[in-house]
Amino acid sequence: MEDHQRKACPLPPPALSPTVPPPTIADVARHCGVSVASVSNALSGTGRVSEKTRERVLEAARKLGYSASPAARALRMQRSWSMGLVIPDIANPMFGQIARGAAEVLEEAGYHLLVASHDARHERQAGQIRNLVQQRADGVILQPFSSLDEEVPMLARAGIPLVLLARRHIEQPSDYVTIDLRGPLLEGLAHLAALGHQRIALTLLGGRPSTTADERFAIYCGFMRDRFDTVDETLIIRMAHTDLESGRAAVPALLAARATAVIAANDILALGIRDGLRASALSVPQDLSLLALEDTFLSPLPGIELTSPSLPKQQIGMAAARLILARIAEPSRAFETIVLPSPLVVRGSTAPPRVGPT
Repeated sequence: MEDHQRKACPLPPPALSPTVPPPTIADVARHCGVSVASVSNALSGTGRVSEKTRERVLEAARKLGYSASPAARALRMQRSWSMGLVIPDIANPMFGQIARGAAEVLEEAGYHLLVASHDARHERQAGQIRNLVQQRADGVILQPFSSLDEEVPMLARAGIPLVLLARRHIEQPSDYVTIDLRGPLLEGLAHLAALGHQRIALTLLGGRPSTTADERFAIYCGFMRDRFDTVDETLIIRMAHTDLESGRAAVPALLAARATAVIAANDILALGIRDGLRASALSVPQDLSLLALEDTFLSPLPGIELTSPSLPKQQIGMAAARLILARIAEPSRAFETIVLPSPLVVRGSTAPPRVGPT
């Protein structure tokens, strides 16, 4: 009987195209009739090479399809082309905007951004800084846990460019980017006083050195003495963290101090205070006017409408990135401080007190 189940005849393997190696820097040099060093200088923008030669090399690189290996570029220039950004709270949308601004400037300069959050824990920050040093990051942008963190002078001793955000170091000078602290706080205090508030509370970071907290405390005390001839210490609420739970936990102290208004360190803390008031059957601004000093995209949303300064968040990141690039280009330049304006925006979370002060 004929076998109809014939075995399939194997097909011959497809012919393989010869592998063409990618063009090298030596190929570009041969094409232009110049040395490999001249090509390297022309492509990197460093070293001495005429503009005519540079244009000829760039055109040859495009024509041959040559692109420099990132690893070779890093080895040649002794850079990792990475930059660290260490922030207090990655869940706070304000820091996302700061990171976006920094990444925009750094990516244009050929760097990639490594973002880490220390979550207001010093040991976590120390580990992240160590990791960045081990990864040979070309620089660090840091909003530090405190104004006495040893990681700041350690980076300076290691020669790693550093830009601090929001909080200066008490002992180690550095490049620094911040918002105007005085203007918005004075505007906020004046706004609340004009509404009739005298029992104005202020939240401050406590338990660790902070130049920002010290400055805000001095501004607040100066205003309260000038306007009301006194500073009531019960209205100064110090806390270890400025998150939602800390805001909820601050409500009993605010009620015990008979505050009719409170200035919170940021939006997230302010939302925690609002939630804590709601749990006590109280509301904003009827029972307590609420003003935040650091805003996010949440501030103007219906149902939130926080009175707060308009922070140039992306500009903070962009300014920090430009400062660190300038430090890399010129290590011996004088330290620079950039202060960005942040005008107060009045929204629905502030109103006259329900009853007069007692």
